[in-house]
Amino acid sequence: MSETRRGIIAAGHWIVDHVKRIDAWPEPATLARIEHQQLANGGFAFNLLADLAALDPDCPLHTGGLVGEDGNGGFVRAQCRRLKLDTARLQSSAEFPTSYTDVMTETGSGRRTFFHSPGANEHLSEAHLRPLLQIPARIFCLGYLGFLPALDALAPDGTNGAAQLLQSARAAGMLTAADLVSARNPRLREQVLPCLPQLDLLFLNEWEAGQLLGQDVRAPVSSHQAMELAQSVRRLGVRGTVALHFPEGVVAVGEKECLAQGSVQLPAQQIQGTVGAGDALAAGVLFGRHQAMSWPESLKLGVCAAAACLTAPTASDGLKPWKQCLELGSEFGFKPLV
Repeated sequence: MSETRRGIIAAGHWIVDHVKRIDAWPEPATLARIEHQQLANGGFAFNLLADLAALDPDCPLHTGGLVGEDGNGGFVRAQCRRLKLDTARLQSSAEFPTSYTDVMTETGSGRRTFFHSPGANEHLSEAHLRPLLQIPARIFCLGYLGFLPALDALAPDGTNGAAQLLQSARAAGMLTAADLVSARNPRLREQVLPCLPQLDLLFLNEWEAGQLLGQDVRAPVSSHQAMELAQSVRRLGVRGTVALHFPEGVVAVGEKECLAQGSVQLPAQQIQGTVGAGDALAAGVLFGRHQAMSWPESLKLGVCAAAACLTAPTASDGLKPWKQCLELGSEFGFKPLV
């Protein structure tokens, strides 16, 4: 990775979350009252860049993806302007709508139900993202693997658009990273395997690791189990490091590192929601690596960014500048991993 490069590219899912708080989940053919609603960022690329902009507004951040020429697409672009993201290569479609999710949260219980419209994300192709390779960024991120049909589709030679894009990003001198999502996909392993040799960093949680490995992983998992899962995933062919996060913390397994970091012991009364916590952790770790922090420092920033995320009901509103995120760890301490 060239030291002359600077900035982070995030490509993949752009989703607008329509967050609605309802009085109670209705029975069929009955009515529920919407008590509050707001629009918020969702999806890997949108969440990651919003988080990174909060961690350090001076870090160059570049967008890659496909949104519709509609109201949701207008919201995406307005948020990008507010966050000062480079949108020169964010593609628009007059044919497909911007992806969105209705997030219905029941006031009393806090239970969430999601209604997702894939929209333009299902049509995001390698061609849409190739222009990003001209940017002299330090890190290229793609997500979510296994949930972008046009990029995941396998060619006769066993490769796919996602793998070819990651290979080209590495050849251009960038560090490559990718993330998975907790959605069932019976073809996940065959779609992700071609990408693994092109990845310097793979993020996933324990459930996603189980899906990739074909194992039934039941929560909670210990740090020892998490480490074994990360090692098993890396043996599938990951070139670099596997960062596996779980409620108690994160482990990182690479050629030289085998590390564990406990989560921030955030008081329960400060937790407003868990949406986007995994993306926030990835943002913290990636920012740390971009800034040439050590692996232990990067993992600590990752769990602190995730803790900040928990303090708001949306994916990114809780994020703060990175030094303020670290203060959460200093104030509340970290969970001991067993």
